[in-house]
Amino acid sequence: MKARRIGWVIALVLLMSLMGCRSDGTPPGQGRFTQTANQDAQTGGPSFIDAHNHLVGFNRPGKDYLTAARVALKKMDQLGILKMVIMPPPRVPDQPGSFDVFDLIPVVKRYPNRFACLGGGGTLNVMIHENKTRRTIGADTKRKFEKMALNILSRGAIGFGELSVEHFSLNWDHPYESAPADHPLFLMLADLAARHHVPLDIHMEAIPQDMPLPKRNLLLRSGRNPAMLHENLSAFERLLDHNREAKIIWAHVGWCNTGYRTPALCRKLLQKHPNLFMTIKLSPESVPATRILTKDQKSIKPAWLTLFQDYPDRFLIGTDQFYVPPGSRRIGPQKTSTTRQLMNLLPPGLARKIGIENPRHVLNLK
Repeated sequence: MKARRIGWVIALVLLMSLMGCRSDGTPPGQGRFTQTANQDAQTGGPSFIDAHNHLVGFNRPGKDYLTAARVALKKMDQLGILKMVIMPPPRVPDQPGSFDVFDLIPVVKRYPNRFACLGGGGTLNVMIHENKTRRTIGADTKRKFEKMALNILSRGAIGFGELSVEHFSLNWDHPYESAPADHPLFLMLADLAARHHVPLDIHMEAIPQDMPLPKRNLLLRSGRNPAMLHENLSAFERLLDHNREAKIIWAHVGWCNTGYRTPALCRKLLQKHPNLFMTIKLSPESVPATRILTKDQKSIKPAWLTLFQDYPDRFLIGTDQFYVPPGSRRIGPQKTSTTRQLMNLLPPGLARKIGIENPRHVLNLK
């Protein structure tokens, strides 16, 4: 009888395997959000949640975000990414290729254990940049802005992003984006984020004083960036101070195009603003002096590691990789292998904080 029971168990496991299910009953690609940040079987390093990425589904006729998601899922399984937060890139008026949470939410519904999304980059950001020179915003615009923000949350977004305060043009088809961080609509969005207990993800180059555009080929490639840049950190601090209950994520620490987003600057802001968080991005086109890993990528620079250890609750992983369907034009450099290396180099306890616990807390992930 015992042998027969064992035989039935083996047969059941084989049947589930043939049906494309795991022994826990989870459909293929779905995964379970229950792993810990211990050694991942495939990667040999700690698993993690990736809090800032993009799916692009319009690079070929028709929209195909689900195929882009399957490309991402394959990479997630290779890297040990338990869950990925996707979001629309920040768009400005008249920029082609805009999309938002309405395009991404079907991916989240199809793979709820593997994806979550932020929204507003293709809608709220457009409205802010349409009104960026106005310091007084009319009641009708405010109502429209709030209605859109609440609609984004009602559709299933877990926060607002990616919004742009200062975004350089890095290629021929991307404009230069600039709006003051203390603009009335940014302040309004911070209040909405606080009221609904969701984060606000912001892209902003660090410009501590008025300065010429850095003479780097990457920035000058498109010719769309201004010759002079204007200081933006004081307005950013006013946004942070406006509502201390709003969780503000300053995206892309470790990736800097001005050379001023240093460990010292980050330390100063983290010390002053308890509602400030940062997602870590490692990319080859960043200013070398502000990169987190050493040139040989075998260790973390001491100043960065000390900052992470001193503020272990304030950092998340945000690779900022663009995933597109096969055959579509690739967007941006490959960044995932360097992120995997960073997670391997972090001390185990810190890897769990940055990779698992912080995104769960900041993004309210279950």
